[in-house]
Amino acid sequence: MYGIAPLFTAAQSGHVETLRFLIKHGADINSEASDGATALYEAAKNGHEDIVELLLSQDADANKAGNKGLLPLHIAAQRGADGYLIVSLLIKVTSKYRVNRSGVSPLHLAAECNRDEVVEVLIEAGYDVNAMLSEDHSMMYEDHRCTTLYFAVANGNLDATTMLLEAGAIPNLDTFNPLLVALRQGSIELVTLLVEHGANVNAYVPTHPTSFPATLIFGMKYLSMLKYLMDNGCDALSCFSCTYGSGNQFLD
Repeated sequence: MYGIAPLFTAAQSGHVETLRFLIKHGADINSEASDGATALYEAAKNGHEDIVELLLSQDADANKAGNKGLLPLHIAAQRGADGYLIVSLLIKVTSKYRVNRSGVSPLHLAAECNRDEVVEVLIEAGYDVNAMLSEDHSMMYEDHRCTTLYFAVANGNLDATTMLLEAGAIPNLDTFNPLLVALRQGSIELVTLLVEHGANVNAYVPTHPTSFPATLIFGMKYLSMLKYLMDNGCDALSCFSCTYGSGNQFLD
């Protein structure tokens, strides 16, 4: 009913000897289940490094995507501590063109799941730290986030944020600036890090425009951060300019 072959089940369950036996007797290494998943996809999903190695040695196709458009590399990037080992294997045989076509970078998924080692491996492999989620993927999130950096900041992950910024991540690409997220969290470490790497201290929220920067709204509860923002160029003076008063006079 689900199009699952014995080879698929062996890979999913981590049964190496059974898998070897099936391959020896002609099992189709790239057979797909009804949801488009392959044996390699399932091995990556379930963290079976030895299975992934065996399948790749038999020329399993790492560029076959499941019905949701994700490749085995995407799935491996979401895994825990063992994920980076499988990611390291899959990076070598995964087409960056196919990754780009998917509309989501494995960096997005690694950052979303707090897989710092995977983030590091992907950065070292040259994956674009400024890759943007496609509109379809971005719309799945209420805040319409687009960048890997946003995921790291939203999770309060200082290590991942540091790695991304040092690798050249631009902190002003999202509609809702990651600096605003850090301010809302009250994290002076993240705020300082973002500002030091060029975050816009006068960021606004396009969907809720105000006459003064939104950074002031989110920083209001934390006086030390509010002072830090103003010391670094935040336009606090605009708070005292009434856009609805007569002649835009300063308020008393």
